[in-house]
Amino acid sequence: MKAKILIKFIFLLFLKINIVFSQNNYVRINEWITEWNLIGPFQLEESIDNINHLQKFEKDYLIEFGGENNFTFNYEKIIQVNEEKLKWTKIYSKDSIINLDEAISKKSYITAYAYKEINFENDGTYIFSLGTNDGGKLWINDIEVWDYSSGRGLKPDENLIPVLMKKGKNKILLKIEERGNYWGFCARFINFKIDKYLEQNNIFNVVSFPNGKAELRFSLNKEIVKNLFKEVKLEIFSDEFNNKLIWSGIWNQKNIMELSINENVFKKYLLKISAERNDNKFWNKTIQFNSGVRSKYVLFENKKTAYKIVVGKDAFESEIWAASELQNILHEISGANFPLEYDDSEISKNEIVVGINKHSEKLLGNNYPKLEFNNEIINYVNVSSSLILFGGAQRGTMYSVFSFLENEFGVRWYTPKVSVIPKKNKYTFEYFNHQEKPFVQVRNDFYYEAFNPIWAAHNKINGAMGFREQHGRIEGYWSVHTFYRFMPPSEFYDKHPEYYSLIDGERIHENAQLCLTNPEVLEIVTERLKKVMIEEPSNLIYSVSQNDWRNPCQCENCQAIVKREESESGVVVWFVNQVAEKIKKEFPDKYVGTLAYQYTRNAPKNIKPNENVVIRLCSIECCFSHDFTSCPENQEFLTDLNDWAKISPHLYIWDYIVNFSHYILPYPNFYVLQPNIKTFHENNSIGIMEQAAYQSRGGEFAELRAYLISKLLWNSDANVEKIIDDFMFGYYGRSGQYIREYFDLLHSQITSDTHIHLGLKTDDVIFSNEFIEKSDEIFNNAEIVAENKEIKERVELARLPLMYLKCSRDPLNSKYDGTYERFKEIVDREGITHFAEDGKPHLEAFHKQIINAK
Repeated sequence: MKAKILIKFIFLLFLKINIVFSQNNYVRINEWITEWNLIGPFQLEESIDNINHLQKFEKDYLIEFGGENNFTFNYEKIIQVNEEKLKWTKIYSKDSIINLDEAISKKSYITAYAYKEINFENDGTYIFSLGTNDGGKLWINDIEVWDYSSGRGLKPDENLIPVLMKKGKNKILLKIEERGNYWGFCARFINFKIDKYLEQNNIFNVVSFPNGKAELRFSLNKEIVKNLFKEVKLEIFSDEFNNKLIWSGIWNQKNIMELSINENVFKKYLLKISAERNDNKFWNKTIQFNSGVRSKYVLFENKKTAYKIVVGKDAFESEIWAASELQNILHEISGANFPLEYDDSEISKNEIVVGINKHSEKLLGNNYPKLEFNNEIINYVNVSSSLILFGGAQRGTMYSVFSFLENEFGVRWYTPKVSVIPKKNKYTFEYFNHQEKPFVQVRNDFYYEAFNPIWAAHNKINGAMGFREQHGRIEGYWSVHTFYRFMPPSEFYDKHPEYYSLIDGERIHENAQLCLTNPEVLEIVTERLKKVMIEEPSNLIYSVSQNDWRNPCQCENCQAIVKREESESGVVVWFVNQVAEKIKKEFPDKYVGTLAYQYTRNAPKNIKPNENVVIRLCSIECCFSHDFTSCPENQEFLTDLNDWAKISPHLYIWDYIVNFSHYILPYPNFYVLQPNIKTFHENNSIGIMEQAAYQSRGGEFAELRAYLISKLLWNSDANVEKIIDDFMFGYYGRSGQYIREYFDLLHSQITSDTHIHLGLKTDDVIFSNEFIEKSDEIFNNAEIVAENKEIKERVELARLPLMYLKCSRDPLNSKYDGTYERFKEIVDREGITHFAEDGKPHLEAFHKQIINAK
């Protein structure tokens, strides 16, 4: 009996508390507000304008209640609107949405008010979550905090409005317009999470005006500021090379604050905001904005120009060549003649200055970075009407010129023989302040097409296997697999077999390595390396590396190091470190490189490469249909990459991007190129070589892959799809749409279970008969729409891998249906000498297979 009385008492107490809370309208966080006082409708004017409020919406219809900004609620009061008397009505909705069609009117082009009083136990900032159909305004405690003028559908939580609520009673007044169809709103309070809100919303922004002034705008109600920040510091920097501080001050805590910039020249600036929050945390934000009076400069118009190109009289050869290229290409673009002068001439109003020289120094003053000779950072800027294109003298200035032509005029160097130079009648500019830098120091695009020094310079390829003459010079990697190059068995083995591998108790030299713990081997290799470095000084890195087979030395001394380091790489690094130490003083700016390849791919456990040693890690065993991080087959390589990155001061990647067994065979690996290059970058690589079809033209999509690789080695964040599309339509013209269709079809054959390697074969499951038939149809269409003979021949070269596949899979039919004859014609026309890395033996075997088919 007592238990029943206790339960009844608790129930009545709970009911009483609920009644009190309901009567006092205490806020319920996250719950939709379903009780409102409504008044309306008020007639507006019909309009097709869906951007601004309807006419008469801005009229204050609550004057008799004190007005929208000084509102006093009176439930009993009646107001006269035209011939209609309106009175507040109370509505209780069963769900989250207040249906104004049912509660007020189904008419169009009207407005109404909703009013609610809510109590808060304490002062604080909350989120007023609102969804409306259509636009409207919101006042909290007589302060307007939200205004949306366009038509829209009702979406809960569409507007998350930070509001400051005071302890006790708070007034909420909402005005909603109706344009037609559904009419209603939903609202609730949710907790304000400052970290999330600051991350997702721009509470500050900068507005720039044509008169050159700029204002800082605060998007929230200024009453909220005291609950957010203790103090907000502002700093304005010139968004140029040295980020010079222009002004600093404290935010005035108003919605609009004019920014103090005493420079009238139009340029970009950085506003850095540093705020101390009330929770003692700090919040920082950087906003880039423009300020100053805009001026428009005409570079050329109607085949005429007032500009000249200026280069330093003592400029580096690549700068002079780049200036000449700029002159010729601008002439092709515009038809105008741009005179080329040296910097001993008088400075004039309209100049394109190439490199740092007397003219650029005068124009820039001290407001530019002093770049080292080999610095490759790209810069092009304007000072009033003059342009300055500059970087480090070796290659930076040259790359600045080429990026300027690419970015601003759409110039493309797709292949050594195919460039695109768009024609323009007029070109104007207002402001340039462009800077970019390579993500990796040495960029080696190891395609036959990419060896062309002019193409390589245009596309910012600065690495090579050995030395070649190229504008701006290259960062050469001298040789590979050099043990026998330094110590050929024909010279040493007969007298000193101890210099070579001990295998199963016998010193051998055939398919063997060197005995790296033999001190005489160290001396011979070191002296011969020095000789190479003196005779061939143009390289950056010189290889001391294992031969291209296995059989490392099994002698007691070598294996003791291997055992200690738990890897065959241990004795190699131990040896190469000593070589590097011996040449360091004489060649302080050079590196000794060695391989982490096949049996030496695992990193040693204890020893670390010296500062002047470069580890060249090879990905030869990997799957190349999936990127390194997502494919189970690549996890061992990824582990090795991470391990080497932890201990190596310099890592140089030797990556593989073609099928060496069949250069011409379709090879759908394009979508692993970017993620793999990014992975190399994340693991401290100073250089990347993407080894491809390097002996001959004709590799599958060689032109496209070489071009894309050049872009990714410069900027691993480049937009791959955009680059591919640009190439497809720039290189193949109207046929590009079909080449792209084939490209996508080929890559769609890859699934999570499809793994391709360097030896992908013609009978692989990805090459189904359906794929071949569909591909043939696509290429037929591509050839039909080709604009001219030149484009059609490019399409035929792109089709060559499909013909190769058909010949290999069905040699008899290919011999009789014309596929083989056409294949041979294209091969002869294009001068293709290698179908695979094996060269002539593979080529002869391919032809023999078809000729002998019966």
